[in-house]
Amino acid sequence: MIGITSFGAYIPRLRLSRMAVYQAMGWFAPALALAAQGERSMCNWDEDSLTMAVAASRDCLKGIDKKALDAVYLASTTLPFADRQNAGVVAAALHLGPQVLTADITSCQRAATTALITALDAVQGGSKHAVLVTASDKRETKAAYFYELWFGDGAAAVCVGDENVIAEFKGSYSVSRDFVDHYRGALNPYDYTWEERWARDEGYAKIIPEAVNGLMQKLGITMNDVDKLAFPCLFKAEHRNIAKMLGASPEKVVDTLFDVCGETGCAHSLMMLVSALENARPGDRILVAGFGQGCDALYFQVTEAITKLPRRNGVSGSLAQKKTTDNYLKFLKFRNLIQTEMGIRAEAPTQTAMTTLYRKNDMILGLVGGKCRECGTPQFPKMDVCVNPECRAVHTQEDYEFADVPATIKTFTGDLLAVSVDPPAKYGMIQFEGGGRFMADFTDCELEELQVGLPMVMTFRKRSEDKTRGFVNYFWKAMPAPGAAEMMNRISFAGRVAVITGAGAGLGRAYALELARRGAKIVVNDLGCTRDGSGVESNSAAQRVVDEIRALGGEAVANTDSVTTPEGGQNIVQAAIDAFGRVDILIANAGILRDKSFVNMEPENWYAVQDVHLNGAYHVVRPAFAAMKEQGFGRIILTTSSAGLYGNFGQTNYSSAKMALVGLMNALKLEGMKYGIQVNTVVPIAASRLTEDVMPPDILERSKPEYVASLVTYLVSDACTENGRIFTAGMGHYSRAAVVTGKGSALTRDGEPVEPETILEHWDEIDGLEGAKEEGSLTEALMAMMQA
Repeated sequence: MIGITSFGAYIPRLRLSRMAVYQAMGWFAPALALAAQGERSMCNWDEDSLTMAVAASRDCLKGIDKKALDAVYLASTTLPFADRQNAGVVAAALHLGPQVLTADITSCQRAATTALITALDAVQGGSKHAVLVTASDKRETKAAYFYELWFGDGAAAVCVGDENVIAEFKGSYSVSRDFVDHYRGALNPYDYTWEERWARDEGYAKIIPEAVNGLMQKLGITMNDVDKLAFPCLFKAEHRNIAKMLGASPEKVVDTLFDVCGETGCAHSLMMLVSALENARPGDRILVAGFGQGCDALYFQVTEAITKLPRRNGVSGSLAQKKTTDNYLKFLKFRNLIQTEMGIRAEAPTQTAMTTLYRKNDMILGLVGGKCRECGTPQFPKMDVCVNPECRAVHTQEDYEFADVPATIKTFTGDLLAVSVDPPAKYGMIQFEGGGRFMADFTDCELEELQVGLPMVMTFRKRSEDKTRGFVNYFWKAMPAPGAAEMMNRISFAGRVAVITGAGAGLGRAYALELARRGAKIVVNDLGCTRDGSGVESNSAAQRVVDEIRALGGEAVANTDSVTTPEGGQNIVQAAIDAFGRVDILIANAGILRDKSFVNMEPENWYAVQDVHLNGAYHVVRPAFAAMKEQGFGRIILTTSSAGLYGNFGQTNYSSAKMALVGLMNALKLEGMKYGIQVNTVVPIAASRLTEDVMPPDILERSKPEYVASLVTYLVSDACTENGRIFTAGMGHYSRAAVVTGKGSALTRDGEPVEPETILEHWDEIDGLEGAKEEGSLTEALMAMMQA
């Protein structure tokens, strides 16, 4: 069996909004509005067809033994060298060795499918066993042109061979016609295009069906034997018409990707094939066609082996890792369509020493360093003496490839004085996993993203260009690993232990699940009592949440002690120390309700609510505070209520307890400050057992506990520096509340009390809150009064 054994793709991170082109140039070319939907992929200033081919090939070779490759075929119409084998540079960058046959296949938009057929024929004939076919294009157009919006940059690659085949090759059919819908002279930078109707009616509409029907007739199949049909076409309506003409229903037709990246030229037929393979299942039959001065059509059937292929970035991954820009001038500068003054610093000699490039080819193009045979220490560059001070062995270095080794930033800078097409120039020291480091340029990132420890990956890019001699220098740069910046900024609780009371449902459960998702170990406390605390509703409430956390892969233990006694509070905190060795976070969330008007409020109902809310917080906070003080770190969240801050009818017991918690916080924030303990209070509005018949149904529906959990998660994190603050949260709205003191009026004279009439006379000043100030402690409040 022969066929495709692997696949990969690369679409540059940058995308240009087509509307940005129209907004900039619509005054000159109003018709651009017709093509101003979606976005096109665009190369960074240091990318070209060759660097993209390397990126797609590396993606294709994940999990593949590249030493088994016999040949590399590079298809492109925009290769940087007219007389230097570009496929040889790709092979060098992949460090494939000198035994690999390399070939450039060019001058036609269907070069990719032609290269694929050539590779399949070589494997079928037995002269080759494994061939890498990669296609890449970065087509240039003049500014403010339809094709500038329609084109996109990208590369795709497939390996073909006779082992571990994921898509068996069933046959091909080719039509060659000197149909010229566009052409580019040898010395011209841009295509000359004939009218679109000619390309559409005489080209796409006739030649593609001729090749596809020829293939189906050759193999004795019909469109019923095709599950996925992939062929490029610039015109959406014509793409649908051709599919209909061939008898393919819409669900069979592979999306052209036009809206999300544009047409990637020579690479596009393979790009669509890779897109189809990403979503293919064993047994799927795929027909792919490449168009340009004729048409190639190929037929494949997916095998079970595709389920074992390691996940690659591919088309879907590249599309997800994007940064859209509406900076059309940046696009023009990156394409050298506008000339800017680069300064005398850019006048440095750029001539390349071919002798050095040849002698250091593995190091420069393959990023090959050394690894000591004696101690195993990697280093870059490869040298005669091992850099390990404990080893220092001589002539023990073996080749070691750094291109696929993860790295992190050790130091970095943004240099506005260094020459850069995309200032500031970003570079720094990177440290490779396992050993080895060097000073690298950074690409595909903003200065604001960079930080020490940020995971980086290596990428093959243009280093400089000798425009006088037409020579491009390539080297490896470092770029942030996909999603690394987000993960670095993600709040994590790895190694932290949290105790949450009342965590069997509602808010407490939401807190527990979110902290657990982020790595915290949780003590889920819940007595399982009824809403008024009069009895036990379910003593398994805490365990159910523990089970949920464990199902997520987290660690948690259940506790059913009551917060209403000192012994219960001590047991809750001790459960964390016994299970996990420490307690870093305490969220005092347990609560009950016993609402009655004040006159009807029996002492039993008064004390029961006080015992859970106020005394319950004291019983748990006290042992937790002691443990946090000893370890020099802690985060405590107390739970107050709008009823406490502002009052609510029929809740005198609840309101007084909740406001008392603000006083508890105000004292604890001062006592814990020097021990790294921060204490804050939240005012949650959320759907729970306590609010299910208090809040209106529509408000209850919108009051998800998860909204509050977001705020609380931040407040208990290492990233938070707030201390002694009150925050409200509910329905996605967040704010801060505070006790403030107005400026008032100093009315005493000679230390004598003033008359009530004087108070009345100055009441507006006394009662006003304009210029009110929040005091940090009793001492600060007293000093403010004395100063007044």
